Amino acid sequence: MKKLIQIDKTNSRIKKNKTFVFDYSKTLVLVAMTVFSLILVHPQWASAYIPDLQFILRKSTDTTGKKIIQIEQEVIFKVGEEEARVDETWLIEGDRNLKLTAIGKGLYKQNINLHFLYNGKNKTYIVGKNKMARRVDTDFFQRYLFIRSKNSFSMYLKEMGIPENLRLSRASGAVAFLIGQPSVQTLNPQVWIGQDDFVIRKIRLPSAAEIELDNVAAFPNDTMIARSQNIRWPSNSYNSDTGALVRVRIKKVNVNAPGSLQSFYPQNLSMPSEISFSNNTPLTETIEEFYSRFR
Repeated sequence: MKKLIQIDKTNSRIKKNKTFVFDYSKTLVLVAMTVFSLILVHPQWASAYIPDLQFILRKSTDTTGKKIIQIEQEVIFKVGEEEARVDETWLIEGDRNLKLTAIGKGLYKQNINLHFLYNGKNKTYIVGKNKMARRVDTDFFQRYLFIRSKNSFSMYLKEMGIPENLRLSRASGAVAFLIGQPSVQTLNPQVWIGQDDFVIRKIRLPSAAEIELDNVAAFPNDTMIARSQNIRWPSNSYNSDTGALVRVRIKKVNVNAPGSLQSFYPQNLSMPSEISFSNNTPLTETIEEFYSRFR
């Protein structure tokens, strides 16, 4: 009888241990499923490690190509029911040498004919027979998309008044490294760089203008370019709570374009620039503001 009782007690302990192990396994599975679900909802939790800012800047400059790049794109202006489109051709040799040709389309074909050269901080263009030069300010964002030096990137951050604060955020639907002071009462200038590809995904300029970049595509020669841009800024040109919005859609990219540094010499610029409209409307004012500020 004692042996039977002892066996029953042993079997009881075994059953309890099995029940404990089973319950413990179920708990681990539930915890794992919960963590996995949270990662799906908040993917940045899967990789919360934030590397050094200088490493991020260097990796970002590794995505902007090595040679001269030619980009053909369409700029779309729309205010109310009015719309205008402009074809732009860019020749780009990094952030310090750029060349722009902008030609109006449709009804505005005769109104917009622009030829700009950018060398360092200077913009050169011809009005009539006079060659003009002026300094560009921080609203000229195109150069920020093709920075090829970590030191230059740091210099631009300083010029825009962006402190080297770093945290994880989101931009254009992607997890990104956010550089800059968090915005509380006012919108502070900031830069968002993709966590996975180190491509700039969003810029907020000191003027509160914002550039959102999407549809990033990879090209040869270590070049990654966002095919879509949305540029927004507070504007007095027309009454709107959202300000002005301009869309850019890239049509063609050549990452090994012909040409040399001589293509960017101001003395080689010969085509005059002209932008004029017979009637001033909110649309034409937006076009003029865009090309005077952001180009």
